[in-house]
Amino acid sequence: MQVVINTPGTFLTQKDECFRLKQQERVFDISPLKVETIVVSNQAMISSQAVILALEHNIDIVFLDKYGDPVGRIWFSKTGSTSLIRRKQLEAAENPLGLKLVEEMIRQKIKNQVLFLKKLMHARPGQEELFKPSLHVLEEAGARLCLDGAGLDESRNRIMGFEGTAGRTYFRCLSGILPEKYRFKERSRRPAKDPFNACLNYGYGVLYSLVEKACILSGLDPYLGFLHTDNYNKKSLVFDLIEPFRIFGEQTTVYLFTGKQIKDEYFDIQKESVSLNQQGKPVLIEAMNKHLDESVRYRRKNVKRRHIIQHECHRLANILLAESGEKRPDWLEIKEL
Repeated sequence: MQVVINTPGTFLTQKDECFRLKQQERVFDISPLKVETIVVSNQAMISSQAVILALEHNIDIVFLDKYGDPVGRIWFSKTGSTSLIRRKQLEAAENPLGLKLVEEMIRQKIKNQVLFLKKLMHARPGQEELFKPSLHVLEEAGARLCLDGAGLDESRNRIMGFEGTAGRTYFRCLSGILPEKYRFKERSRRPAKDPFNACLNYGYGVLYSLVEKACILSGLDPYLGFLHTDNYNKKSLVFDLIEPFRIFGEQTTVYLFTGKQIKDEYFDIQKESVSLNQQGKPVLIEAMNKHLDESVRYRRKNVKRRHIIQHECHRLANILLAESGEKRPDWLEIKEL
């Protein structure tokens, strides 16, 4: 369970070895055994007793800004990481292994986009022509994403080029199936310029926190990436690893809009930006959690979508630890969305 505190004035404390959530006159007690993450946004409060209870049960606490992006977190200090994993991660960042991993991440991202568009197309008989041109561009981008023989800088540029082409085509297609008043021209990040992108950005923020936690628990350094540049305080590996899992936020957002579960009053609209407000955030978070808690087929097992992220981060750590010449574990095998 993910406990989300996003109402101003809400207070989370500890009582009798349980979390106690106070919202005005209402009081809820939650067992820490049922909680995986606590997410705090806006003007909510959390006591030091609640923080200690979370740490004792290895529950991380994530703080979000108004866009839904994580701005800080508190987690258990014994992460299980080793210096060897991080040393191998640094070595991979400067050799073909790192780029090979990134190539597979982006290929899986594009594959996810193709599968999702096909799923949407099959649910709309007679509208195939809305999807076929976009599917052709995406499938071609995925097929051409091969870095054999390319240098590090050239490879990074090629990856970002194919990813950018695929992304623009993909989101234009998604816009075309939304209710007309919610269609958008292009992806907009900070700030979002339309309701769809405001929801999508907030959903991505939830995923960033899950990916960062999975990195920490797997012994990976969130700041040492393979594709994204290593700048001060930039979680480069998180930006790399989130790519195959962005689909979870995209699916949630598309289904909210096409299912007519979005209302105009969920957004604060200004001249140059659109953001989710106090009415809209709980709707998006509830839908996101429901989607992440659904089980899909993954490596011959039924696994919740949110747990796939942790499994793949552990798998990445094992790939980095494998000796040269040794068969490395496969990276990513998401066949069902």
